[in-house]
Amino acid sequence: MHPGGAVEIRAESGIRVAVVELLAARVAGASPRELARRFDADADTGFEGVALLGEALAVEHVDLDPIRAERDRAVVTGTCRARARATGLVLAGEFVLDVAVGSDGLITRWRVLEERWTVPGPT
Repeated sequence: MHPGGAVEIRAESGIRVAVVELLAARVAGASPRELARRFDADADTGFEGVALLGEALAVEHVDLDPIRAERDRAVVTGTCRARARATGLVLAGEFVLDVAVGSDGLITRWRVLEERWTVPGPT
């Protein structure tokens, strides 16, 4: 997914759609308030979920591995490239998410199980 680019969604389940749409919105620059509309009011996000969705990082690129989903639950893995807004430092990393979606399509669980950030070398 790239900022300003088209996002093609191929999904067999609501959980896949919810995850892809949320991450596409994040890459496109949606604010935390706009992203919050995709979550159930009682969603379990945990403190760990703040980094990927927070304002401190400008997410520039996300690559998702195939999403492993069953019914309303999914494990999502992928890589991300972001820029720290305060310093301009580019960070790259891998992440693993545990996500659940309610029957209304809103995210009810968003837990970051792993998040590794590194500073890529010169390109």
